[in-house]
Amino acid sequence: MADPDAPEARFRGTRWPGLIWAVPVAAALIVAWLGVAALATRGPEVVVTFPITGGIRPGGTDVTYRGATVGHVVSVHLDASLAAMKVRLRFDPDMDGHLGRGTRYWIAGRHVSFGNLASLKSVIAGPHIAVAPRNGPIRHHAAGLAHAPAVNPAKAGLTVMLTAAKKGNISTGAGIFYKGFRIGTVRKIALGPNGGGFAIGAFISRRYQRLITTRSRFWNAGGVRVTASGGGPRLAMQSVPALVSGALGVTTPPGGRQAIDGARFRLYPSAAAARDAPGPHAVAYRTVLPGGPRGLAVGAPVTLEGATVGAVTGVAMAYAPRAGAIRSTVRFALDPSRIGLAGATWNLRHPRPQMNAMLARLIHRGLRAHLARATPVIGQQELALAIMRGAAPATLGKGVPPAVPAVAGGSIGRLMAEAGGILANLHAVSARLAALSRAPRTRAALKRLAQTAANVAAITRTTRGQAPHLLADLRRTANEADEALRDLRGMIGAQGSAANAPESQTMPHTLYELGRAARALRELVDELNAHPNALILGKGR
Repeated sequence: MADPDAPEARFRGTRWPGLIWAVPVAAALIVAWLGVAALATRGPEVVVTFPITGGIRPGGTDVTYRGATVGHVVSVHLDASLAAMKVRLRFDPDMDGHLGRGTRYWIAGRHVSFGNLASLKSVIAGPHIAVAPRNGPIRHHAAGLAHAPAVNPAKAGLTVMLTAAKKGNISTGAGIFYKGFRIGTVRKIALGPNGGGFAIGAFISRRYQRLITTRSRFWNAGGVRVTASGGGPRLAMQSVPALVSGALGVTTPPGGRQAIDGARFRLYPSAAAARDAPGPHAVAYRTVLPGGPRGLAVGAPVTLEGATVGAVTGVAMAYAPRAGAIRSTVRFALDPSRIGLAGATWNLRHPRPQMNAMLARLIHRGLRAHLARATPVIGQQELALAIMRGAAPATLGKGVPPAVPAVAGGSIGRLMAEAGGILANLHAVSARLAALSRAPRTRAALKRLAQTAANVAAITRTTRGQAPHLLADLRRTANEADEALRDLRGMIGAQGSAANAPESQTMPHTLYELGRAARALRELVDELNAHPNALILGKGR
């Protein structure tokens, strides 16, 4: 029973939930502080759209700048068209303020370069994303490239474009060599408009860009080349990596101006083609060859009496209905700097009058254009300018450009026909000599020669017992040999020059043996006249 006088208990609520809630509240505050700190120290993020490429993984693909890691891939998603992928990149805080307008992103490490063995690590680690930053407010969305740009803002240097009819074995990353020393790299290769050739982006390091002028010449230096010299044939190659990735060579003749970014050059197929290409002062000419070009192509050398003085610039074959024949018009350029002038110099500003005068005089002496090969049968076809003895009169043709008269040449059929004519002449000469050897006078001369040889043998057997008569017999035998030799020579002279030809297999041998016999007899007679006792005692030693 409750005590009526006891005080009534009252419950009063407190604003503090109790010490038990201090732990979760403190944890929440710590988490919130860490979140705020992470947001404050997290670097910028950029979403870049790339062509679909395998090997890009969230958390496993780095973003690099000049080889240093500056971020990583956060996520990879395909876009709605399934033709590209959106890659979210998170950068280090230090990159804030350096990802402005003009920043470039590309996928690097997709291809192995044998010129840079460090790229082999991409086989294991996979590709990465490279960036070329630009200062300014951050751009949160950008378009990326599937390969390195031809002009890399991260590296200073000179970028030129090369045009080539064929790509050959050149690939991205191939080296560019000057006198065997690497000065640059091939950055980009693209097929030209409408499939007409290739455009190659070549990057030259800044320290070597002064070597490239408007007169520089580039050529394909990759692969193995067979060269011929005084020491015989030799194999030559730029380097071992060039066998796989290819290589470019460059040379710079004097007299050019410093090349600028974007300058265009032609890529020659070989060092010889680059060396022999006409210079800026070359003079254009043409010639019309009978028949087809037989393998003559643009860039083939033009030689003057065997020395390279220019190159072919155009070849066109056409059918002439009136003549009923095929003809080839060949355009070529002659470089005056390759032709010396004794006691004078070329006017390189306007060399055509001097070149025309030189060709006109040489054509008057028989200079003609024809096809030839540097090495018979297997050599490169070239256009040769050479003086032909007995050539029909001709002059330097008028027109633009002037025409150099031509003759048929360089044909295997023509050479075989000439060889056939020589063989026919040899056959005719041999037939005449064979008939000559069967003539009665020839037989009589040979019979007398045989009698002479028999007399010599008889004298040898009887030398010891017939010494007094031996000398007289020898004189008589020598006289008979001389008379036989005179008769035979007179008879051959009557038959004409054909009998004296060296192709005969009968008469030259006969004359040779007859001459030897006559000389031997004369020497024997002279010896016995001087030393008669040599028949008994022998020749003194």
